[in-house]
Amino acid sequence: MTRFRRPRSGRDLVRQVRAVVREEPRARLGAFVVAVGLLTALAMLLAPPASMAYSSGSVADRSIKATRSVSYVSEILTDAERERSAAQIPKQYRRDPAIAVGETGRLAATLAALTRARTDPTLTRDQRVVAATRTQSSEVTGPIAADAIDMPQAEWDAVAKEADRTLQNIYAQGLREEQVRTAVAEIGKALPPTWNERQKRVAVALVTQHVKANELFDNTATVAAQAAARSAVRPVQVQVTAGEVVVREGSVVTPQDVEKLRALGLVDEGPDRSIVFGLLGWAFLVAGVVGLFIERYAEEAWSDDRRLVLVALSLVALVALARVLVPGHTLAVYFAPYAAVAMMLTVLVGGRTALATQIAAALHFGILSGRVDIIAYVLVPALLGMAAIRRATTAREFVSGAFNVAGGNLGVIGAFLFVSRPTDVIGLLQLAAGAATSGALSGLVAFGAIVLLGHLFRITTVFELRELADPDHPLLRQMLLRTPGTYHHSLLVANLAERAAEVIGADTLTARVGAYYHDIGKMRNPLAFIENQTGTNPHDELDPLVSAQIVSAHIRDGLVLAERYHLPERIKEMIPGHHGTSLAKYFWQIAKERGQNVDEAAFRHPGPKPRSREAGIVMLADGTEASVRSLPEKNADTIRAMVDRIVEERVSDGQLDDCDLTLRDIHAIKDAFCDLLLGVYHERIPYPEDRIARIDTRAASSS
Repeated sequence: MTRFRRPRSGRDLVRQVRAVVREEPRARLGAFVVAVGLLTALAMLLAPPASMAYSSGSVADRSIKATRSVSYVSEILTDAERERSAAQIPKQYRRDPAIAVGETGRLAATLAALTRARTDPTLTRDQRVVAATRTQSSEVTGPIAADAIDMPQAEWDAVAKEADRTLQNIYAQGLREEQVRTAVAEIGKALPPTWNERQKRVAVALVTQHVKANELFDNTATVAAQAAARSAVRPVQVQVTAGEVVVREGSVVTPQDVEKLRALGLVDEGPDRSIVFGLLGWAFLVAGVVGLFIERYAEEAWSDDRRLVLVALSLVALVALARVLVPGHTLAVYFAPYAAVAMMLTVLVGGRTALATQIAAALHFGILSGRVDIIAYVLVPALLGMAAIRRATTAREFVSGAFNVAGGNLGVIGAFLFVSRPTDVIGLLQLAAGAATSGALSGLVAFGAIVLLGHLFRITTVFELRELADPDHPLLRQMLLRTPGTYHHSLLVANLAERAAEVIGADTLTARVGAYYHDIGKMRNPLAFIENQTGTNPHDELDPLVSAQIVSAHIRDGLVLAERYHLPERIKEMIPGHHGTSLAKYFWQIAKERGQNVDEAAFRHPGPKPRSREAGIVMLADGTEASVRSLPEKNADTIRAMVDRIVEERVSDGQLDDCDLTLRDIHAIKDAFCDLLLGVYHERIPYPEDRIARIDTRAASSS
């Protein structure tokens, strides 16, 4: 665990912080999330959008045309249509039967009271009139009471019967509050025309008091009916055609105009405080997810500072591009080569890291544009481009990647346009042109970015490896001229390493080039190595420990040459890695045979052990080739036995502990070595010319 010491200067503090970030996993993840989160948030908030800040009621300072065709649901028109439909719904009423029952009952009680007053023999006429005015169920005035008392029985019976029937008829039809006055005014017309004025006067006076509204306003039912009417209204679809004038210069911008501009992505309303906090939180969330993914599933990229910086810059660049293009350039957004970033990162950093970065970029495009089709357009074609340019070993892969991206672009556009049912042919042609252009640019930009950024970030690219594999490279030319034996040994090791890398899915070109340069240090002292000796062996006269140190020196000398010729780190690793910390067994055994006090550590190579699969393969190929070459008899059995022995020695000595080679990989590597070595050292058929030469030799010797 790294601990802070009191820094003597600002440079010391920076050095300590870098050490903590490199060595502490949590600090490294935290630094990545903070850096990437802040940078992407700033890109989303500060990059200048290419859109208009028109609002409702403002005066347009220039005319605006639709840059593409779009179909959208107008919330303003839909809401207006819904309100219009709701306004047409009449008020809903509910009939209360208790009102009719109560009022007809009170009228009947009044009629019964008047009948009793009329027929009471104990009362005088005036007393009957007074008794009639005292009924509790209705208000009966003196004149009405006098009329009711004075009319003959037949007339009264008709009044009592018709008054009750008239009131029940009124309630049977239903009566609302606004209809009460009209119903009262119509009571006299409903009475029999043969009645005299006294009958009509008494009936109207009695019935009028009991006419009330029996249909009451139902607010709940009215609201429900209006809501149902609103729901029945279909959303109003508005079609905007490319080239259509949306806002004319000098006109007042209406809410419908703003809505249309927003659908076209031409409105920038400016981020408020909530948007700022939302984008900050989103940026840190996405950065955290990307960091955790790379840490867990792309360890090679996570442990390399240069690769992480490249990933962060790539993501920030995509987000800044999104902020510039979205929402303003609604057509230009289809021409941008988004897939180039994923293709470039696939080669320079790794497929998993490229996938995580592209997904993060697509999500940022989505939150800025609010459109699913843009997310798909940024992500899906990039995946197809990554599949085509997995290793970028040939120009054909970049061409294939460009076609894949273009096809993916067209597929995404077609799928979303079929869903929205477009009708504008010009808009379709523009989008198709954007898709094709984006694909072509993705291939070109990816090629240039791999070359340029690979050099700037000192990341080994396939182009650099191909240059190193050229036989005319100065180091290889020197090796051929100064150490021809080592040169041809390296060629055979390269063939073995390439074949083994192929069968286990490792990088074949890296393995081959690493094998070419693994022994370049032998050029400083060629005759110290048996493959370059043509006469005596200088080690016969030297102390075994001195010989072991001379042999191990070619590792140090090789690293010096690698630095001088700027070999990539992946290739430099194989110079000490092809021996690791293994034992110089030949000299160690000689020292033991001579009875010397042997310290095994003194006879071991300085290391370190190989850390990559390709370096591990080169170690096995180097030891196997040298050992098989020394066999007096080379056939299938002896070659297989030697390969097994060399590989098992390296495994049991722990030389492959730091590289990611599985037991299955090692078994496949041994099979690949045996197949290739049997092809190199196969038995030859004796030709007739050989037999004739041997006969002539014998004849000459006998004579």
